[in-house]
Amino acid sequence: MDSKNIFLTATGSIFIAVGLLGLYFFVFKGIKPDWLQLNVFTVYSKYLETKTFTVIQNNQGDELAVTSYCTGWLLIILRHKPSFPSRQSLVILFFIAGYLFLHGLAVIYFMLSLLFMLPLFFLIHIKHESFLSKHKG
Repeated sequence: MDSKNIFLTATGSIFIAVGLLGLYFFVFKGIKPDWLQLNVFTVYSKYLETKTFTVIQNNQGDELAVTSYCTGWLLIILRHKPSFPSRQSLVILFFIAGYLFLHGLAVIYFMLSLLFMLPLFFLIHIKHESFLSKHKG
């Protein structure tokens, strides 16, 4: 294993560990530090009222944790697939964007829909690859 792969794996593992710790403290323990209470742009926010394409005040602890966790996986994927715009990395980037720009119930709906859409996406991809390999040449 060369030094680039070791660096990507080690850095990715650290980001994943930091993300998991953050999720434990911010989501499961419910710790919401005041210094992470920021005004952020949201595409769609559903708490007590629905807001779209506006700035809201939100604690960014869980967003930082999820972004750190996903960044770790991006680094590990980059180790295995040197061309960055792979399907796996694009799915992770899509997830990060959804998690950062949706708030409240909207992010829960987003994650639940991904739980159902991603397996379908990969099944379709596998069927497509299988079809192409059978009809190639």
